[in-house]
This record gives sequence, C-alpha cells and structure tokens, in this order.
Amino acid sequence: MKKLLAFIFCALLVTAINAQGVYIEMKISTTGEKEIVNGLMKAYSQDGNNRTEMNMNLPAANAGLGNITMLTLKSSVNTVYMLNEKDKTYSEFTSTSEPEDMKDYPQSDYEVTLLGIDKTNNYTCKHVRVKRKGSNHEMEMWTTTEIEGYADFAKVKTKYTGKANMYKAMEAKGAVGFPVRIKSIDHGHEVRIDLVKAEKRNNPSTLFSLSGYTKQEGAGMPGGVEMQEMMKQLQNMTPSEREAWIKRLQEQHGHEPH
Repeated sequence: MKKLLAFIFCALLVTAINAQGVYIEMKISTTGEKEIVNGLMKAYSQDGNNRTEMNMNLPAANAGLGNITMLTLKSSVNTVYMLNEKDKTYSEFTSTSEPEDMKDYPQSDYEVTLLGIDKTNNYTCKHVRVKRKGSNHEMEMWTTTEIEGYADFAKVKTKYTGKANMYKAMEAKGAVGFPVRIKSIDHGHEVRIDLVKAEKRNNPSTLFSLSGYTKQEGAGMPGGVEMQEMMKQLQNMTPSEREAWIKRLQEQHGHEPH
C-alpha cells in the first residue's frame, strides 16, 4: 500500500474557517491495480473548530480500521488530535508547515477546462478539469450552486477544496460552486469522492471537546512523530511494517483486527 495510507490521512484533514456550523458527509473510494479503499467521511465544523470521522476498509490488507476521529481546534490550529472513543484517550501530533497538497497557488497557476454540464448526485453540475502548471497532477470536479449556502461550504478546506485562488480560477470559467464529485489520480490510484450530504447546522460544542479524554503519550502515530515525518514513514514502510502499524492502530482505537 505504498503511499496509499498517507493519502488517506491527508484526506482526513478537514478545516473550515467560517463561524457558521456545517456538516458534510462524503463517500471516498480508491482503486488501483491491486488495492481498493472504501470509506465514509463525516466532517463537522463550528466556530473554527473541526471534527472529522472516517470509517474505512482496506480489503487488500484484510483490515478495517473502524471509526477514526480527528479534531483540529481553534485554540491550537497546528495540532491534530486523534481520539480513541472506546478508551476515552487521545493522541496528538503537530504540523510545523502546511502539507504540500493543501497549499494554494497563484490564480494564474491553475488551468481550468469546462468539460460540460450534467446531472451528478442529484445536482445540476459544471464538469471541469483542473490542472496546476508545473505539476502532473490534475483532477475532475463536478460543482454546483444548488446546495443552499454553497459559498460557506466552499470555504471548507481539504486536499481538494477550499483554495481561494483555485476557486477564483474556476469562477472565471463559470464553474463556481461546491464539488459534489471529485476524481483524481493520486500515487497511481484513482480517487473518487462523492458528496452524500451538506447542510448548515449548529454542531454541539461536545463534538470538539477533549473533556473526559486522557492523553496517551506516543500513541496513534509511529514513534510520536510530527505529521510530515509520519507521512514519510508511511510511504517508506514495507508491507509487513504497514500491516503491523494498521494492527496497532486498530487496537489503539478500539477496533478488533479482522
């Protein structure tokens, strides 16, 4: 699963800067020559605090990681907290710099091509291809304005969305809106993300609280390393090392290995 787990944890990082509470639910799937990952991601945001929950399965490794929950809090924006709901413990890791995939670039760096208009996930969408100059990476997006308050959802930042300059480049091509489907090639895998639900809601503060949880030193991430170093370690692990890491993560987060 070389580099695949690194992608999954990048995809888990969801942040929103607007105070308005939002809830987003998405299906995530990847396909490759041998590896398939399926997952359901739920993201909550309120007053600069964010919670992402993901249930994912890795059939190639005969592993299901159960529910993985991560928090980013307004009070400590560079720290990600991983919760163990069963044992009421948490581990934390810190990013000293923004991951490359999350960065925005000048508007002129984005090449946007309008491919058509179609019905996707029950929404009328603009289908576009987005590519950044100097990069081999490109993605297709199906965007819509039919979601109530789509401008607020457009501020939700993930690996693929929430980039102001990219949004402006898309707007210039008439493709303004929130994506209800994203397709991309990452590390040799086709990644597809489909919107299930997007709504404004007042999310309770308890979703973003560490109250009742005990910090577990060095848990969750190999060796207690920072996010960037963790990504590198995941990419360089042998298959047996990755399987051992998956098993340990399952045990730490209250899910029995298959």
